[in-house]
Amino acid sequence: MMSAQDGDTRLKTVESDSDSEIDRKFRVDNTKDRHWSNKQYLIKECQDAVGTISSGKNPLNIAIIGPPGCGKSSLLNTIFASFNDKSWKQVAEHGNSVTRKKYYNRKGQNSGDDDILMPTFIDMSGFEDEDTKVNRELLNMVFFGRLTEYEKIKDVLFCLTDDGINGTRRKYGTRNEYLLVDRIIFVCSLDPDAPLPTNLMECVRKVSKDVRGIPVFGVMTKADKFDAKRNDKVQEREKKFREHLGIPLERFTRIKNYCEDIDKETSYRYHLIPKIDVAILELMNQVFSSSIEVSNPGGRPDNSDPTKKELSDSGDDVKPVPVSPRNGRPKSYSCINFPKLLILITIQVMLVAMILHFGFKPIITDEKVNTICANYDFIKSKHDATIDGLGELCEHKDDIFKPPINLLGGAIVLVIAVPQMVFNFFFAISSA
Repeated sequence: MMSAQDGDTRLKTVESDSDSEIDRKFRVDNTKDRHWSNKQYLIKECQDAVGTISSGKNPLNIAIIGPPGCGKSSLLNTIFASFNDKSWKQVAEHGNSVTRKKYYNRKGQNSGDDDILMPTFIDMSGFEDEDTKVNRELLNMVFFGRLTEYEKIKDVLFCLTDDGINGTRRKYGTRNEYLLVDRIIFVCSLDPDAPLPTNLMECVRKVSKDVRGIPVFGVMTKADKFDAKRNDKVQEREKKFREHLGIPLERFTRIKNYCEDIDKETSYRYHLIPKIDVAILELMNQVFSSSIEVSNPGGRPDNSDPTKKELSDSGDDVKPVPVSPRNGRPKSYSCINFPKLLILITIQVMLVAMILHFGFKPIITDEKVNTICANYDFIKSKHDATIDGLGELCEHKDDIFKPPINLLGGAIVLVIAVPQMVFNFFFAISSA
């Protein structure tokens, strides 16, 4: 049997362990970590590279792209945490849209109001491992700032399927530039058993070099699980990764993200790990560097050439767009959907009714014609006189009230065809 005193001792031990756990999580002094000074130095280097508002520079726009599950969102959250002195916070989440992350704001050294021009990160999700015209068109839309924040990649895919490449360019390619990409970071896992997205990497490499010459960097995640120095498969994976992206060693790094794999208790929510931050900041220092710039800043793709082949044209690299029908229904190849079709039919019926009412209604009633002809017959018999044309009119008066079938048919065909053509033209223009 446990006495009251033993119970009190047991309770104090539990409380002591709990206090110790709290101290371990909340009262960590990162300034005593041997990597702390390196972190602060690299933050200052990054600040100097991007400049301040008074420097006259434009803030960088950095696209983050990679296959699903590679750790893009974790990388973004780790980048945001690395520039922080306190704790990790979740900023990036999973999705299939283009998301803008303006995450960080530090004061510059010149004055209290001179803010550092820290970059905007663009989280690009929803890209398949394909090197096709479709994927290249999608990448161009993002890299040249044609998609606004939270626009779904799937919506552009639907447009490509319904309207082809030219129709998509008319709709998106003529927009004002929203976030013109200055750097690209391709993210991939070090896991040697995971498929290497070689097609998507080739696609990114081609599009990045095609017009503007956007610098590309490579990041491989899960370095805490897979050691490239001891695993030949991981080394080979790294080599292929860099080759397909066409990047030198100085634009490549392997990193550990803040996640449960490195800390089961997620203590990084309360204090950071400077060693992880330093690896990320070394990469950011390279990405932010002014020595690596877009080679052709004024270059833009030609979205106005109507002679280019449509998506439906034959080609070795053209594949069906891998998207499911909207709302579970097959896609429509017409510019007119059901609501528009209903409006069109209503207009056509009204036009036919107007033609029948006004176009084929006699300007004189049969009663008046009969009266005129009766008076004419009386005058003719009484005075033996005739009036040119009136006699013939009275002889064929029954034909006056018979509508001309040939004209009626032509008018109906005209009413059906013309509004259809006008609607097709109008909605094609409005969707551009």
